Amino acid sequence: MDEVVREVARRGGGNPDRRKVIEKLAEASGELELLSGRSFQPARRKTSVFEPNGLPFVDLPDLLIGATESIAGAWAIPDPVNPRMATVLQVAPLAEPAIRAAPVAEALWIAGQLLAEASRAGCLSGDYVLYWLGAVGQEQRVELMRRVMDPALRFSIPILGVAVGGWWIQIARRLIWVTNETEDEGRLFELLLPTAKTGGDTSPLAAIEPILTAVPMTRQPADWAFTARIWTEGVQRPVNRPWNKIAGAIHDHGIPAITLDSVSTPFEIACQVVLKGYWHGYIRGDEPALANAVAMAYPRQVARIQRVTRAPDRASAAATLLEQLIRPGFDPAQGAEATRRYVRRKASIAVMQYRKAEAPDRYPWTQLGISERRYYKLLPQFAQKVNGRYAYEQDDVVARMKEHLNRQDQERAVRAVALDVLLAHGFSEEAARKWLQRHQPEEAVSAWPRGQQP
Repeated sequence: MDEVVREVARRGGGNPDRRKVIEKLAEASGELELLSGRSFQPARRKTSVFEPNGLPFVDLPDLLIGATESIAGAWAIPDPVNPRMATVLQVAPLAEPAIRAAPVAEALWIAGQLLAEASRAGCLSGDYVLYWLGAVGQEQRVELMRRVMDPALRFSIPILGVAVGGWWIQIARRLIWVTNETEDEGRLFELLLPTAKTGGDTSPLAAIEPILTAVPMTRQPADWAFTARIWTEGVQRPVNRPWNKIAGAIHDHGIPAITLDSVSTPFEIACQVVLKGYWHGYIRGDEPALANAVAMAYPRQVARIQRVTRAPDRASAAATLLEQLIRPGFDPAQGAEATRRYVRRKASIAVMQYRKAEAPDRYPWTQLGISERRYYKLLPQFAQKVNGRYAYEQDDVVARMKEHLNRQDQERAVRAVALDVLLAHGFSEEAARKWLQRHQPEEAVSAWPRGQQP
């Protein structure tokens, strides 16, 4: 920690308060762990007891491959992106391995639609977990609560489990008893019996965020697995940091997070699962299913792009939209509605870029031969804002700006000639540049280094 604090002080300058720096680092670390679904703790040994309740797979983040003791009937599945780690543990053998499995993108598309159906049925809510517990007998439930209090127990509530297309797809939530000693695994949890329901103190009984798992059933034990965290409408997340700065790190080292709400369509959810699979490295960028998923999930935006750009077919228009969506991708902390706004905005950008390319003379920066970014940086020198917008005559501004740019080019050319003269007189390049900072370029003809004047 001391080394990190010193590095922050070195980059930021000054003499920051060490305690405040540590507080900010801890806050940033917590946000990154929450967004990635990982704890990033030093490697350590721990004992876990699994009760999967009929599911063949359980999630276990940050498991080092080869670091666990051999357990009969349990197999750690290497993460396809980071083979040294595992996030899924197989705890039951496959009854009959499949001969063939659907491609990864197709399987994730199916998994997304199954997830949408589970959401529509209300199975992702805390009430469903309570309903499941209510079906357990009174004596068994008391014994279950006693076992759940053990932090070593990982008790899974099955929500969905189905074999389709040679894949096993399941959704589960883990039951926990929250105390001060509960280990932080970078996961969200939902209190199942808050004060509003109990009428008294909040119960520490909670359920971890739903986890979607998809595993091809072609090998026993399985050797490939995809997991994703499910964030529903009521999830509270930190949003006070720029997503484009941390998206790469989350995609490279985190577990995908799928956001959904009451108006998310099945195709939107399925598309999000497929795109998260791509961003996190489970699907190749040349997979045709990526553009197909975008076309199915966002037909209005794709149709608009196809109409304006005169794309030959829907797939080509979807590929254009996909190019816009690739970076930085959906920010899970913003929620499902923000994802839809992100897609609409990217579709508008794709249309705008096409129109700029088709009619370059319509835009002042193309008439000047500069970038749009540089044009708007120069604009405050030539126009004033009225009610928050620049008010100006475009032809007049273009003429004055062109004169300004020509003058700059001329001055730059004169300075380049002066620099050549100084170098010819014996100045070093560094000394010549410093000389030009203090003198007019026209004086270079009579300038000589000390002691070398002819």
